[in-house]
Amino acid sequence: MWKWINSFAQPEKAYSACNSLLPYFTAIFCVCLPVAFVWGLAFAPTDYQQFDVYRIIYIHVPTSTLSLSAYVAMAVAAFVGVVWQWRSALMAMIAIAPIGAAITFISLFSGAVWGKPTWGTYWIWDARLTSQLILLFLYLGVIALYSSFDDKQQGGKAAAIMAMVGVVNIPIIKYSVEWWNTLHQTATISKLDKPSMPMDMLVPLLMGMVGMAGYIGVVTLIRLKNELIKRDGHRPWVANTLEIEQANPKAVISLYWWIGIGIAFALGLTWAYSQGFKFESIHAFIDMGGRALFVWLSYGVGIAALLCVLLLSIFERKKIIQAAIKQKERAMRIMQARAQKKKQKQAQAIAD
Repeated sequence: MWKWINSFAQPEKAYSACNSLLPYFTAIFCVCLPVAFVWGLAFAPTDYQQFDVYRIIYIHVPTSTLSLSAYVAMAVAAFVGVVWQWRSALMAMIAIAPIGAAITFISLFSGAVWGKPTWGTYWIWDARLTSQLILLFLYLGVIALYSSFDDKQQGGKAAAIMAMVGVVNIPIIKYSVEWWNTLHQTATISKLDKPSMPMDMLVPLLMGMVGMAGYIGVVTLIRLKNELIKRDGHRPWVANTLEIEQANPKAVISLYWWIGIGIAFALGLTWAYSQGFKFESIHAFIDMGGRALFVWLSYGVGIAALLCVLLLSIFERKKIIQAAIKQKERAMRIMQARAQKKKQKQAQAIAD
């Protein structure tokens, strides 16, 4: 089994694994996250204490929780890259970093917006908030350190050390509300024996967390594929792989996958709709009990940030592929010129 795991150190094997996993993460992301947002905003019951402003929870908690998970995944990739010298692991580490930074930003932003109507202030140097802000700086530090090196292999190792050292912040974030007296509320869904939320509120929240994990998986795989092509653009396996993908654009995610995703999405919306619309009218839904600014600002900025990272990764992929194709064409021209020159020398030698 170790031999099979170790095979993913090879860039071409890692790229193939990305293509194999991408449809599954895409299905999870495209179904769970939008259904969770719609369910949480319109079909989850109103909280008896915070009323409708609590609906920020359906974007705040998934980003907060998964920001920690993403950092742990990044640190594990860094550890594998440093200890076992996997180039693909270091590439995975740097692929995760911008995504982690984005969802950490959303977590901080939505938390600050939520804090105004509940705490009376956008920000306080609370233990949970401060340690979460440090997490954002750690993500940005990994990105900045990696970018500062011209030699990306050395830059990856330096960034990996920083990522591993930063793991110490994860338990501080996790247990800050228990270790210190803070304004931030304690856990509501990690109590497996008796969660603090009723099921009709809990189900869309859990679905949102699964959907956010799917989003992280999709963007990480796209960015990892970008890094693999960028770093190995001169190797034959890149040219062969891109040739296959261009000849068959549906090779990664087929039409049947998209049909299945559409059906699952429709079923999810039907399930949410069956809970009943929790507002008297559309106007009441838009107004959110007078807290519309806080709720819609959180979702607007959060969704915009998620889409921005996804679209930038896709556009970056197109540029990298074009660069790899140009590099292949340039290499072919050089080889043809060398072959032509060799023929001329042979002809000259025969003539002499």
